[in-house]
Amino acid sequence: MGEAVHGQDFRVLRENGYPHYLLLLTKTPALFEWGGKWVNVQAGTAFLFRPGQRHSYRAAGESYADCWMHAAAQTPLLFEEFPFAKPVPLHSAERFFALFRIIEDEFFAERRTRESVVRSLTSALLEMLASEIEVRGPLFYPFLSFREALFSAPARAWRAEDAAKELGVSCGYFHALYKKFFRTTFIADLVAARIQAAEELLLSTPESIERVAERCGYMNTEHFIRQFKQATGVSPLRYRKGQN
Repeated sequence: MGEAVHGQDFRVLRENGYPHYLLLLTKTPALFEWGGKWVNVQAGTAFLFRPGQRHSYRAAGESYADCWMHAAAQTPLLFEEFPFAKPVPLHSAERFFALFRIIEDEFFAERRTRESVVRSLTSALLEMLASEIEVRGPLFYPFLSFREALFSAPARAWRAEDAAKELGVSCGYFHALYKKFFRTTFIADLVAARIQAAEELLLSTPESIERVAERCGYMNTEHFIRQFKQATGVSPLRYRKGQN
């Protein structure tokens, strides 16, 4: 276990995961691969990976930082329905970081009771993580599945009104829950998903900027170029030339 800080080129890809559980608490924004797409993750998000579960993530800005912990267990650490390998935004991330630091201090201490104390505190940390799911209520999982679908197919004509109807809530409540669950807005996620798709197409195909925009869900090329530049700092054409 420990706390890690890496530069902007940091990237992890473990196809077969670890032979034990991996808990991550992000301290900076990051990109995690989820459903074959890169998803923006805010600082203060938890991930719990099962033994052998694939994980892939990288820095989203100038640096990447997290708290990490490996845990071996003969029985499942949490209930079967827990969203393993999926982002769990934390309502009060500082509580988790504070408890993690206490566990870390005990882990490296030379005390006779070190192992039992670390085991008890780790159980408390996992209970806190389980509570983060429970307090969100029954709509959290449908929203999580909806967000996964959005990042998997960003070119679709996504509308908040349609999403709200599909999830059985009012449009206003949809926006409120989306921000509560993921600490970002539906529109911000939609733009992020489309820009990520555009970055992939610009680097992997020779298609025109107009065609890339269309394939990413933009009906107006100028609007696409404007949003792309706002997100990346460069135009789509310069991005393509600069990365090749």
